Amino acid sequence: MATQSWKFTVDPAEEGMRLDQLVSAHTGLSRRKAREVLQLGGVQAHRKRIKVASKLLKPGTEVSVSVDDALGQPLDMAVPVLFEDEFLLVVDKPAGMASQGTQASDLHDLTALLQRQRPGQFLALQHRLDQGTSGILVIAKHPSAHLGTQFQARTIAKTYLARVSRHLEPCTVDLPIGRVRNSRPARFGCTGDLLDPRPSVTDFRPALPEETGGFLPGFWVVATPHTGRTHQIRVHLSHLGAPVYGDALYFGEKSDHLWLHAWKLSIEHPITGVPMELVAPPARFMGDPA
Repeated sequence: MATQSWKFTVDPAEEGMRLDQLVSAHTGLSRRKAREVLQLGGVQAHRKRIKVASKLLKPGTEVSVSVDDALGQPLDMAVPVLFEDEFLLVVDKPAGMASQGTQASDLHDLTALLQRQRPGQFLALQHRLDQGTSGILVIAKHPSAHLGTQFQARTIAKTYLARVSRHLEPCTVDLPIGRVRNSRPARFGCTGDLLDPRPSVTDFRPALPEETGGFLPGFWVVATPHTGRTHQIRVHLSHLGAPVYGDALYFGEKSDHLWLHAWKLSIEHPITGVPMELVAPPARFMGDPA
C-alpha cells in the first residue's frame, strides 16, 4: 500500500492561507492533488477531518495529512447480510476493506459503503475487524441497540479461524498487549518495550478436519479471544512462533491475503435479550482465494 503521511503546525506567517495551499506547501503535493486528498478525508486538524479547501486555520493548529495512492475509486458492492431486523445489521465483512474510515479516507470503508447504500439509516459499528480480516461484523441500526455492556462484561463469545505457519498444540496465551514503542507503522506486542500494555487472553487449538473440509492444505487453528485488544490474535500467534499467513506486520508467511476470519459470534440481542449464534462461513478459504 503506497501510503504517505505528514504532520505540520500552521505558522503565524501562514495565517490567511487556504487549507489546500497549506497542504500543498507542506507536502509538496500539487494544489489539485491537495484538494483530492481533502475530498477523500485525508486531512485532519484537531483530530477532525476537514474537507473544505478554502478553510482558514489559526496559527499553532496541528494538521495531519495522509495519502494512499492505492485506494482507487470507492467500492460499490453487495456485502453479505447474515442477519437483519429493525435494530441490528450483521454482515460478513470482505477481507481487504477497512471497517471504518482510515487516516487517508472516509469513503473507502465498509461503514461508508453501507451508508451510501442505505442513505439516512442510523448505522453504528459495535466492534471492528482489522482491514485484512473477513467475517462477522455487528452494526446497530438504532441508538439503543448497542453491545457495549456485553463487550465490557465479556459475555460475548468470539471464534476466529486462521491459517498459520506450523502445527500448534492447544494452548492459552495470557500476556498483556501494548503498542511497541516507536514502531512505524504501529505494531503491537506482548514482550519488550510496550506502551500501555493491557491484559490479553486467547485460547488456541488446531482446527478439526470437519471444520476445514474443502480448505486449501495448511495448518489451521481456531482462536477464541477473551479480551479485545488491537491485533490480539495476530500478536499472540506471532509470539507463539506461528504467525498468521500473510501477516507481514507480525512476520507471517508471504501472501496477498491475511488468512484470518471472524467465524462465529455469540451475543444476546440488545433489545429482545434472545441469544444469537451468528456464523460467517469462511468461503474465501475454499480453493484458491486469488
